[in-house]
Amino acid sequence: MVTAVSAPGGKRVCVLGAGVIGLSAALRISTEVRGVAVTLVADKFGRGTTSDGSGGLWEPYKLGDTPAELVNKWGAETYQYLQDLYYSEAGGEAGVTEVIAHQLWTQPGWSDPVWRDVVPHFHHMSARELARFNAAGRCEYSGGYSFTTLLCEQRRYLPWLTERVLRAGVTLAHQTITSLRELAGYDLVVNCTGLGAKLLFGDEGMYPVRGHVIRVRAPWVKANYFVDEDNYILPNLDTVVLGGTAQYGDTDLEPREEDRRHIWEGVLRMMPSLRGAPVEREWVGLRPGRDSVRLEAEDVALPAGDGPVDTLSVIHCYGHGGAGVTLHWGCAADVVRLAEQRLATMEA
Repeated sequence: MVTAVSAPGGKRVCVLGAGVIGLSAALRISTEVRGVAVTLVADKFGRGTTSDGSGGLWEPYKLGDTPAELVNKWGAETYQYLQDLYYSEAGGEAGVTEVIAHQLWTQPGWSDPVWRDVVPHFHHMSARELARFNAAGRCEYSGGYSFTTLLCEQRRYLPWLTERVLRAGVTLAHQTITSLRELAGYDLVVNCTGLGAKLLFGDEGMYPVRGHVIRVRAPWVKANYFVDEDNYILPNLDTVVLGGTAQYGDTDLEPREEDRRHIWEGVLRMMPSLRGAPVEREWVGLRPGRDSVRLEAEDVALPAGDGPVDTLSVIHCYGHGGAGVTLHWGCAADVVRLAEQRLATMEA
């Protein structure tokens, strides 16, 4: 049983999950909803989370059939928040940078992304721009587009965000929840468990999307590069992220030689200078895939057990695929809205 933090005259809220989604939800609830005591419960924090290994790029990715209007709504709010953070005194500490991104296609038939109007400076590459990338005959690109975007390096951002969560009065609890009955002491639970929602809440629509990346030292790389949906180069503050893979249903967390070869062959066609870049580390993580992001409220029946409570008031916020960083702040805003509605109903 998780001990709910007392909230004299108020409500007790539990946020499950300490990735970028859970931390931002906990922060926004604790600072924007009156009269609540928030506890964040997770079995992994910091470097144990999937968020920690991500490239930190703002770009909607692997979101299934999540409606375009929601992608743009959540994405635009997050973009504005990260841009404001970049231009604030905390930008460096939080790990936010602004970069140019180039998306290149080797085959015809590509189309503009649904989020093209969210980012600044989106434009199709001219023949002259494409000629730069087609130099030396390394690869022949049929077209592409460029835009300005933001990178939020998670190994800096997660500690920074955690510190803000603590300053806001949120209690952190390192614990593995195996039964919803353990949460019966809370008035409201916010489910940000990602892949854990399959086991804890029975969501059979969740599936892993395996991602393998290699981080290298390459300080001369200052822009993002993508080729089709196969390879990418993402400059973080201290390292450059080379990727990647998107293997559905694959739960292997060990780096594999065939994936390593795929990454290196792809990125060297784009940028041969990376051949001698020292490798800092490799990482494999499982993105929380789903047919659509789930962000909604639900009354969940509790397993049989002692106690007067038969249902749990839950707000679900999970299934962000490869776009947790891209959508986190905007999704947290909707979590706040639902939390206010739920808590107001309890008081009526």
